[in-house]
Amino acid sequence: MEKEFKITSAKHYEETMITIFELQEQEEPLTKAQEAEIEIMLKAADKYEAEEL
Repeated sequence: MEKEFKITSAKHYEETMITIFELQEQEEPLTKAQEAEIEIMLKAADKYEAEEL
């Protein structure tokens, strides 16, 4: 079951994108859970971009 993640402001969008970048840049390989979390955040970011930007 996919978690619901919604971006509610420009600041939240910025924080989400920073989190995604930091996860992708870590030295250890991403776990399946982290990959799923990134995917959920990216979908929310795409939706926010389409609706607000």
